[in-house]
Amino acid sequence: MVSRKSVGIIAEYNPFHNGHQYHLQQSLEMSGAEISIAVISGNFTQRGEPALLDKWTRAEIAVRNGVNLVVEMPFLFACNNAGYFARGGVEILENLGCDFISFGSESGNIALLQEISRETEAHRSEMEEAVKVGVKKGLTYPKARHEAVTALLGEEASEVLSTPNNLLALEYLRYMKSAKPITVKRQGSGYHELTAKDDMASATGIRKMIVGSEDISRFVSGITREILTEFSGCFADEDKLFPLLREKILLSSNEELNQIFGAEEGLGNKMKANVRYWKNMDELIESLKSKRYTRTRITRLLAMTLLGVQREDVKNARSYIRVLAFDEKGSQYLKEIKKSESCKLPILTNINKEAELYPEIKKTLEKDILASDLYNFACGRDLYEYSEYVKMPFRREASM
Repeated sequence: MVSRKSVGIIAEYNPFHNGHQYHLQQSLEMSGAEISIAVISGNFTQRGEPALLDKWTRAEIAVRNGVNLVVEMPFLFACNNAGYFARGGVEILENLGCDFISFGSESGNIALLQEISRETEAHRSEMEEAVKVGVKKGLTYPKARHEAVTALLGEEASEVLSTPNNLLALEYLRYMKSAKPITVKRQGSGYHELTAKDDMASATGIRKMIVGSEDISRFVSGITREILTEFSGCFADEDKLFPLLREKILLSSNEELNQIFGAEEGLGNKMKANVRYWKNMDELIESLKSKRYTRTRITRLLAMTLLGVQREDVKNARSYIRVLAFDEKGSQYLKEIKKSESCKLPILTNINKEAELYPEIKKTLEKDILASDLYNFACGRDLYEYSEYVKMPFRREASM
């Protein structure tokens, strides 16, 4: 057993900003934990886009801003819908012995979120059927979901579930078994808002400012700003992946494309039929987008297509814990977890030595390795120097 209390956070830190710092501090205070552990998405985000900075750099920034241990959520969970994303993150944190899992929400009311979570589970099949009916009537997926929730759970629940962090919070609660949930009310700008409030801005807004060469100094720490400046001009260019994606579609049969995870209702056929007309990634996304399939769902589909992820790959995905960064406290905690033998997932710090010990994770790990190669290609980096076989976890020494 590990004696020190720990709090887990599921995040992307794309990039780490003042809102994340606030959430970290509040999580430690509310839980009384001594150790903070973050599980972050890899080089592709949940929305299916390449992250602003690679996973190793984002993990380093997080540890230098006070997180004790950062590990990776495998691509097959991280670049997926809210259910898979939450399941992947919760499984890793609970296996790492987290006493608490903390998440941000627009509500900030854990009792209310837990009540709605219970009601949602009780009516899940009815809600899913109601959403299908709404979409068939011509409603957009979000609108159909809103009407289904209102009809089955009432106006208050519908209002709570109209915001992205509250929706994700319910998925976390759905999969949590041993850790105690705590929520921190989101401060400043909303998840997708581009305008800043005081010293808080959303990650989306900050990325937009970076692209526009605007000053972000009041929204991020000096450490974050320093590293972002260092990487300026070396961010991933999604357009570099467009020729690879188009080639993948051209070389694949309709049958193969329709087996891609997320390619429901003939989307594989549609990709194949339209591939010659697209001139860039935006045109591709717009041509596939519909009332049922939002831009985010299409972007995720394209990431899955690029990596050749089929439905069976996701169905059979097996998680593991890839260590990305830690400080002295995080290192000691990790040693205690390993010694306790309470963790049921493989813990990897060097895939050259450890990957072959766990054949059950081979296919899941292969997708992470490919995702990193494609990300490095999009950044114009040397594929060997920045490969998964060369990069090692960042360790923050006590004097840093």
